[in-house]
Amino acid sequence: MEVLKCEKLKKKIKNKVIVEDISFSLKKGDIVGFIGPNGAGKTTTIKLILGLMKLTDGKVYINGYDIQKDFIKAIERVGAIVETPDAYMYLSGYDNLKLAANNYKNICKDKIYEIAKIVGLENRIKDKVSTYSLGMRQRLGIAEAIINEPELLILDEPTNGLDIEGIIEIRNLIKKLSKAGIAILISSHNLNEIDKLCNRIIAIKNGKIIADDTIENFKSTTTEIHILELDRVENLDKINLGFKFEIINKNTVKMYVSKDTISEVIQKLIQNKYQVFSVKEEILTSEDAFMKKVGENTID
Repeated sequence: MEVLKCEKLKKKIKNKVIVEDISFSLKKGDIVGFIGPNGAGKTTTIKLILGLMKLTDGKVYINGYDIQKDFIKAIERVGAIVETPDAYMYLSGYDNLKLAANNYKNICKDKIYEIAKIVGLENRIKDKVSTYSLGMRQRLGIAEAIINEPELLILDEPTNGLDIEGIIEIRNLIKKLSKAGIAILISSHNLNEIDKLCNRIIAIKNGKIIADDTIENFKSTTTEIHILELDRVENLDKINLGFKFEIINKNTVKMYVSKDTISEVIQKLIQNKYQVFSVKEEILTSEDAFMKKVGENTID
């Protein structure tokens, strides 16, 4: 069964449609990246899923429960950090977790220590949060989000503002939680991290989903690219290569040509007395694919 199922979500404020026809699902253990330009509707969609905003239309099911009809049952196995995680800086990490635990039934002292260990804070849990690094505060926020043993975890910019060490810590923690079976939806602008973390990407633009696919398929392009190193690049435009190309430097050219026909291009180059030293397929990064497929919003 799907942990999260969204069916044709729509949010309209006054006469402006913020999101429309948002449909996707998450299964146990999924790590799904939710990406899009600023103002695309990512945070609005997250708030609709969590019941923090009222739906104009559509349905959200969490563990089979309709969030509008069975809100308590739907939300009781959900953890979330929306924007910046809150913490009482003058209290210890333990006291912050204890306050979070008070929102649920039967979370004992041992459970709090267990959660602290899961997020790697067991040695600092009795220290005041004011002494924590930003990465430690992020881990404390995730600890608060998983204290109810959620089956769905929603994280809005979990690595925002972190240094490299903090990013790696959060990345490893998210992978650990996924292996424990938690379905995780991550909204982030850090596409390199999305690349390393997620098994799937959902891209949203102007309030609508424009891509829902694996990382590999998202980064693929109908126009394949190959980088060729030649002895020279002069007068390439006088050869009828049949494909668009872009000169990078005096020995390198970028060819917009598929794997199936690159051999024909090489043959033509050799026939025209060019020496081909190397051919390399260019692999798109998630950032390249994002700009190619998503780009900027056009909402006023």
